Parts: sequence; C-alpha cells; structure tokens
Amino acid sequence: MNSSEKRVIFLADCQSFYASVEKAAAPWYRDQPLVVAGDPERRSGIVLAACPLAKKFGIVTGEALGQALAKCPDLVVRRPRMETYIRASMQITNILESYSDLVEPFSIDEQFIDVSASLAHFQCTPLELARHIQIRVRNETGIYTRIGIGENKILAKMACDNFAKKNETGVFQLTRDNMEELWARPTDCLFGVGTRTMNHLRQIGIDTIGKLARTPLPELKRKMKTYMKKQCDIWSEVMWRTANGYDDSPVTPDAFDRQKGIGRQTTLPYDYQNPDDINVVLLGINIKICVHKTQKPLIAWKNSVFRAV
Repeated sequence: MNSSEKRVIFLADCQSFYASVEKAAAPWYRDQPLVVAGDPERRSGIVLAACPLAKKFGIVTGEALGQALAKCPDLVVRRPRMETYIRASMQITNILESYSDLVEPFSIDEQFIDVSASLAHFQCTPLELARHIQIRVRNETGIYTRIGIGENKILAKMACDNFAKKNETGVFQLTRDNMEELWARPTDCLFGVGTRTMNHLRQIGIDTIGKLARTPLPELKRKMKTYMKKQCDIWSEVMWRTANGYDDSPVTPDAFDRQKGIGRQTTLPYDYQNPDDINVVLLGINIKICVHKTQKPLIAWKNSVFRAV
C-alpha cells in the first residue's frame, strides 16, 4: 500500500461476549434473559455479562446477582467458563486472520484488523467486508459482532463504541467527513475519558468532544495545568489527539509479545468482602489481558494469592 493512502482499520467487538457464548452453546436459551455470574446458589455473586434481553430489565455488569434476580426473577444464570470463552475468542481470531494477516487482539472480545490491502483482493467496500465478517462469525460461532471502521485504531474504536453498538446494522464508518457526529457527544464518550475526567474538563469549559478537539493544544495544556495544579501536558495531549482522531500506531499482531506489562481495570458498584466474589472479578480481569497471539492462554490463577481485604 502506498504510504500516502489512508489505512482502513476495523475494530470487531463481540456483543455481550460471555453471555453470547453461553447462548450459542445452549440455543434453547436464545429468547430468555441470561447472565454469566458467580455461583448462582449465592445471591451475592457478581454479574460478569448480561445478554441484551437481560439488559432490558436494567441488569448491568458488576451488580450483585441478587439485585439482578430482583429485577428479573426468571433470569437464566450461567457460571463462568473462562476456557470456553478463550477458545471462542481464538476461533474468531482465526476467522479474522482469513481476511488479513494484521489482526491485533485488544481484549478477549475485541480485535483490530487492518484490511487496507484486503479490500482490493476481495473487491469490496469497507462496509461490505465488515458485513461479510459479521455474517461469517455469526454463522460459525453464533456470536454477533459490531464493527467500527476508521483510518486508524482510535477512530475504529470510537466508531464501534459510539455508533456501531447502537445502530441496527452493527457497522459504522467514522471518517473526517462525519467527525461532527462524534464531536457533538459529551466528553465521556471519548475513548479513555471517564466520568471523573469529564467533570474536570467541564470545570475548564469543555463539555463536548468537539470543544476539546477545537481547543488549541497549548491552551488546553495551560488550562489543565492551572485547574489541576500539576503537570498535565502528556494527559492533555493524549485527550486532544484522541478527540481529533490522530493515531499513527499500527495494527500489531505480536503486540502482546512486545509488552512488558499489560493492565486492565474495572469499577465495582460497591466494596466486595466475600473472597469468592472477589476471585470472580479478578478472574474476569485476568481473562481480558491473557489472550495471546500464539493462541495459548496465559493465565496464572491461584486462589491462595487473592484474599479479601
């Protein structure tokens, strides 16, 4: 590909991944609300994943199973089967690698694919190829994927999270021509920005992604440093570049080989005290960071290491 040509990157995200794997394995639950949670016999177990039908009852990831059952007494509860989820993720990786040799796992249920050179081979548009991948993954695994498309990874990710996950087709292409749709959204819709950072930005007069993108970088750095009363240059520049959709990083199949440290985090609705509940949450986080290019799960799991504090 000519260096002057724009790349075409997909971010394929599996809808309610753990729950979708369970429904694919037990199709008789297809039309029933289902969650994957800690020990169903313990109402204090934690919900790790909820299918779309369960979410309609207001059930959310991270809440106690007892709360979920109070919202939906007929809820189907499945215990987590992490090895099964890893195998399903690897199967999807294999499918994606049949379209491009540039596939980079982002988490157990999200993967970047650089299809820049694939489009000419398959003689199709990005939207057509994304739809074809959706259908094939659904037919072969029973799992529905949403695909964001962009000229780089950050645009593909935000296309998926803000649009593909919310429209009927499950596919959206974010380009320089339709960035205004992203810029109209509040700053917590920006990748890497949560509620806390959104509140900080509001304090300096920035409440939308567009306002953040249009603020001159030196001015943003100055305002953030004055408000936070500490050096914020790197953080400010990362946010500004993300808001403007700037990302030169390649899709790297061996990304995990090169990383010396990989981390994930999650926000819990309240403090957990029960060791079994804590172990379920920790295992879920472990799985998110333990999908390897060699298709070998890198899980070091010892219950004795994890203790309630």
